[in-house]
Amino acid sequence: MRPSAQVGSIVCRGLLCTAALATVGVAYADLPTVINAVRAEGCTRERTATTPVEPSEALHDIARELSRGGELDDLIEDTGYPAASSASLYLRGPTDDAAIREAIEDRYCEVVNDAQFTEVGIYRNGNESWIVLAERRQPLAVGDPAGVAARVLALVNAARGESRRCGRRRLDAVPPVTLSRALTEAAQHHADDMAGPAEFDHRGSDGSQPSERVARTGYRWRATGENIAAGQASAEEVVTAWLDSPGHCTNIMGPQFTEMGVAYALAPSENPAIYWAQVFAAPQLP
Repeated sequence: MRPSAQVGSIVCRGLLCTAALATVGVAYADLPTVINAVRAEGCTRERTATTPVEPSEALHDIARELSRGGELDDLIEDTGYPAASSASLYLRGPTDDAAIREAIEDRYCEVVNDAQFTEVGIYRNGNESWIVLAERRQPLAVGDPAGVAARVLALVNAARGESRRCGRRRLDAVPPVTLSRALTEAAQHHADDMAGPAEFDHRGSDGSQPSERVARTGYRWRATGENIAAGQASAEEVVTAWLDSPGHCTNIMGPQFTEMGVAYALAPSENPAIYWAQVFAAPQLP
């Protein structure tokens, strides 16, 4: 590798970005072929992505604007490309395909081999190349609120009906919960509250905690719990995500809870474009 050549990468997940800089060269051959070869065959320390990335005219345009000094997040937002996640690579200095692949495998395999990425855009100018990888956000498939709530309830009760491991804890099967109008109201309020400014937090914009929001509905509780999520496009996706998280899974399996409310709110111009709130509780005893 030539010591004057450089590559920079930036990887974004929502609002979190990380950057790196290293030495590499650029080939004038087919860069998508090199990228897809790495994705198909993997690296020493990374599994294969197995699926290739497809060229995207929109990402080609974004790569071109990157060459003019644009910022990846800003360009994605300005073009309206529905990115769930994205990454960019900058390469400078003539070299061959083998050297590019060696550099990718050595330093950037995790980025290039990310199975979430489905599309690629490339722009070249002289001995410089700008590469953009992205995962296209899938259309939301949530359906009507009542139907979604019923589906989440069915999935939750199916989970509660079997013993399962939540992180390191093995939890026994527990009785099913029922839907509560008051808890659904509390869940909807918080989902709307998060979607408005696109802020993901258990604390409400007014400083409220989950138990306070439940009490505001008139529900007299003896136990409460809340799960939140963002970005999942369906009832199946959001319940799977909660069950895969030890703390959220523990709430779902909580034997102290007898009722549940769940709601979502859309934020079409934001990423994530959907916010979820799930509230568990048990009423005070007579």
